[in-house]
Amino acid sequence: MLRRRGSCTRLLLMLSLLMATLLAASLLAGCGKGKSKYWDDQSQQDGDGETQVEGFAGIAYVRGDHIYLADAEKGEVRRLTTREGGYSCLAFSPDASKLSATMEVGDANPQLVIVDVESGKVTDVSWTNEEYSGAWNEAGVRPWFGTMAWEDEDTLYATAVMEELSRLYSRVVKVDLSAPSVEVVAEEAANPALSPDGKELAYVRQPEDWSDIAADSMWLSGDPGDLVIRDLASGDERKVRVTVNGSYRGHVFESSFSPDGEHLAVVCYDEPDKAIYYTDLEGEAVYSLDFVGPAGERLQLSFSPHGEWLAYCSTWLEDVEGNREYTLRIIPTGEANPEALAFEGARDPAWSPIPYSGLDLEDLEELLEGQGEEGDRDERAEVEAAMIAFVKANAAPGLEFRIENLVIRGNEAAGIAVCTNERLDAPLVIMKKGPNGWEGVDFGTGIEPPSWYDY
Repeated sequence: MLRRRGSCTRLLLMLSLLMATLLAASLLAGCGKGKSKYWDDQSQQDGDGETQVEGFAGIAYVRGDHIYLADAEKGEVRRLTTREGGYSCLAFSPDASKLSATMEVGDANPQLVIVDVESGKVTDVSWTNEEYSGAWNEAGVRPWFGTMAWEDEDTLYATAVMEELSRLYSRVVKVDLSAPSVEVVAEEAANPALSPDGKELAYVRQPEDWSDIAADSMWLSGDPGDLVIRDLASGDERKVRVTVNGSYRGHVFESSFSPDGEHLAVVCYDEPDKAIYYTDLEGEAVYSLDFVGPAGERLQLSFSPHGEWLAYCSTWLEDVEGNREYTLRIIPTGEANPEALAFEGARDPAWSPIPYSGLDLEDLEELLEGQGEEGDRDERAEVEAAMIAFVKANAAPGLEFRIENLVIRGNEAAGIAVCTNERLDAPLVIMKKGPNGWEGVDFGTGIEPPSWYDY
C-alpha cells in the first residue's frame, strides 16, 4: 500500500501559509483588479512621475495543441495551457490577465474560451457552458473563427456565425461575460478590431459583388471583403479602401489599429498576391510591410504595445490534402518591406498590451528561437520519470505507475500517479526543481493541490 510522508511538516507549513495569506490580504486590501499574481505585478512610477502598470509583457502564441507565453521582461517561455485543444484567434484583455481564444476539440464546433494567464485554466463561455449557452442561443449565433478585440475586462468583440438552411452567415458580436449576453453588432461581417480609445470598431464586411467573385459560395471570416469602420457612439459607418498612391489595391481580410490610433495594419488581396500594408485611417498606404503569393496567407495581426513591431501568422498549403504549415513572423513597422523574424511551427500570436522595457529584435529572436514542442516534451519526460521514481521509492515493492494530467509550472510540477498492476487509489504527486533536478515534495490521496493545478 502507499505511504504518505511529511504530514506534521505539512500541517505546520499550512498554518504558516494561512497566517502569511491573511497578512498579505490585509496589506493588499483595496488594490485594483487585473493584477496578475503569477507575474509579480506592481505599479511603479517612471522618471516623469507617471504610473506604469506592470503585468505580463510579451507574446502569446499557439504551437501544436497548446498556448505558450513568451515573457519579454523575464526572458522566459512557458506553456500556459494544460488542456489540449485546437486553439486559435488569441487576444489579450486590457490588463493582460485573460486571453480569449477559439478552441476546437475533435470534430465539434469551435468554442469561445477564456484562458486565465495566471493559472492557465480554460473556461468555455459559449455553447458547452450552461451559464453562457442561453445568451448565444438567444442571439441566434455561435462562435466562429476570426479576430477578437476587448473593450474592457468583461466585454469583447468576436466573430460568430448564424446557420440557416445549412448555410453559415458571418456576424460580428459583442459578448458581455458579466451579464452574460451576446449582441449581434454587424451582419455579413467578421474580424473585428477596436481602436485604442474604444470609439471605433473596424471589421470586414461581405462585398456586394461577392457572388461574382466567389461563384456564390458562402462568405466567411477567412474571405476578403470591404473594410468598414463604425463610430460606436453614432453608429455611422465609413468604407475604407486600401490605396497606394491613390490606386485601389483590393478587398481586405483583416485589420488592426496601431496603438497610437493613427494607423492601420491591413491584410489586403493585392491580386494575385496578398499583402500587409501600413496605412493611414483613410486606407492610403504609408508603405508595404509584406507580400505573399496566392497559396499563402497572412493572419492574426498584432501590434506590440508601442507599435514598433507587428506580429502575425504566415501560413501556406503543405500538400494536396489541405495540411498547412505555420510560421510566426515579427517585423518592424517603421520601414517598407522589412526583414522578418520567423519562427516555424508557431502561429496565432497576440501581443500583450502591457508595455515592456529594454527589448530589441535580437532579444526577441533569442527568446523565441528553439522554443517549441520538442523541448517541452523533453522536460515532461524528465519530470514524469522523476515522479515515478519518487512514488515507487515510497510505495510498496513491486508496484508500477504511470503519470496522468502532468502540469509543469515553472519550477513546480504536479500529476496523478496511476498504479498499473494493482487496483489502488491514484495519489496526487507534487515535485519541485532544485539544484540537482526534479525532486519529490509530497504525494497522497488527501493532500492539497497547488492553486494553479486543475484536475
